[in-house]
Amino acid sequence: MGTVTTSDAALTVPDIVSLGLPAGEDTRQVVEGLAALLGSAGRVSDVGAFVDAVMEREKLGSTALPGGIALPHARSATVTTPSVAVARLAAPVVFAEGRPAVDVALLIAAPDDAPELYLSLLSKLASACVTSSFQASLRSAATAGEVADLVTRAVGRL
Repeated sequence: MGTVTTSDAALTVPDIVSLGLPAGEDTRQVVEGLAALLGSAGRVSDVGAFVDAVMEREKLGSTALPGGIALPHARSATVTTPSVAVARLAAPVVFAEGRPAVDVALLIAAPDDAPELYLSLLSKLASACVTSSFQASLRSAATAGEVADLVTRAVGRL
């Protein structure tokens, strides 16, 4: 089984979307919940190692964006399928002092050997996540499938 590329699998599918993730009380617990979805879907081979990679990146600066959305991300050899896991949190979580609490998180998982894909994905999602219309659509989507479609449209073709 080789590495899957974006042409082989959608970046976001309903299996890696949660509309009420009981995320806990901090950034790590949110990341762990999202990474568990990726692990269950077979998109990350070692959830713990991937969480550690995301948390190392988070130490460089919080990924909480204006509007209550966070965009944690990492490249890792444990990522078997480039993915964006999404969660509307059951309760808001503070990702960083002085920033609004987060109620929606999108976790970008990219393979170590795909830096261009990673940067393109991060750029496109960050641009979408700061628009009020995208934020509202994520929050009002009725199904995991609708959320997956929103993210897919926001990212476009990579």
